[in-house]
Amino acid sequence: MKNPTEHHHDFFSGLEISPDVKSCIVIPVKDEENYILKTLTSFAEQVDLKGRALDPEKFEILVLANNCTDNSVDYIKQFQKNHPNLKIYLDEVKLLPAQANIGYVRRKLMECAFLRLSKNGGGLIMTTDGDTMVAPDWIAQTHQEIENGAEAVGGRILLSDSELSALDEFTLLHHFRDEKYHLLIAELEGKIMNCNNDPNPRHHQHFNGSFAITTDCYTRSGGVPVVDHLEDCAFFEILKGVDARVRHSHDVKVYTSARCVGRTEIGLSYQLNVWKNLGNHVDDYFVESGASIISRLTEKRDLMTLWRMKNLTESDFKRSMKEINPELTVNGEIYKSFLQTTYFGEWHKKVMQLKQATGRKRFPPVHIDNAIKDLQKMVQEYSDYDLAQTSIL
Repeated sequence: MKNPTEHHHDFFSGLEISPDVKSCIVIPVKDEENYILKTLTSFAEQVDLKGRALDPEKFEILVLANNCTDNSVDYIKQFQKNHPNLKIYLDEVKLLPAQANIGYVRRKLMECAFLRLSKNGGGLIMTTDGDTMVAPDWIAQTHQEIENGAEAVGGRILLSDSELSALDEFTLLHHFRDEKYHLLIAELEGKIMNCNNDPNPRHHQHFNGSFAITTDCYTRSGGVPVVDHLEDCAFFEILKGVDARVRHSHDVKVYTSARCVGRTEIGLSYQLNVWKNLGNHVDDYFVESGASIISRLTEKRDLMTLWRMKNLTESDFKRSMKEINPELTVNGEIYKSFLQTTYFGEWHKKVMQLKQATGRKRFPPVHIDNAIKDLQKMVQEYSDYDLAQTSIL
């Protein structure tokens, strides 16, 4: 085991990458003895889109065991011995408290994957978790989405059936409500924004339980930001800022644990625990309203249309901005950034910051059941699309 150090960690140092590897999968592990064998076994069973065994020479798996106090490392080593055909590499490290967080570990692992794949002329950085089983075609389906034009892929993260059955009635109910609410938003966004790179059916997840990004897009983004947790959400905000083509694919699937006590301060396990504590107090479950979501998405669509019109004079620009949002106080700085920014996402962030500083909240939160009913009506109003294709309820 590597000793703690305040200096840069050189994970998997001295380990050469095979020239045939095009996918580097990174998995952070901390005390996952109850799940890690299932996770690794799911990689031993990978197939292509025709159901044939996937060539193990095309991908490698980097497992970083940090600050483990259970049998995780022993299990991983035994799995390596039992599956010599798989390129599974293990690095064990003891991190200092300031670095012993998922944000640091995931960022360093993805940097490591980027550097390794760069030696092969680029490839696909992929990540999942130590308590998650990827579908048999997880690698193949992810590559298919990349071949179809995506630069990054968020897979559908589902709770495993065995663990779903262990959840109490109210936690399960809150989880299903939350899933339906966010799936409806994702569908509505696809319709309003006309997302050619991320069309319906689509979902709302772009989290590290199932995420992949090309090395080219990783370079453009500047990499995972420095945060202690929720690094996937922070990274997604960066990707939006550089107009990355992110696909939320239902064909890319993983199955994760439903534990209510997790390894990170904030995450799925944290949210499940919140719902567990909420119990039958359903009246306390408030979310953004359908009216607010419609307003937000249509405004973004109109801003995107405006952003493409770079020949506008400042007066025409200000008039157009007022038509999009009469309450927004438009200044010369926003017009300057309108002309100079390379990416719409970058400019949109500046507009939202201005809106936050000068605007007011028009729509109060509503109970989630009312929000779901409103969103269902709104989706139906936008098209005759079958809700059952993306809704789990």
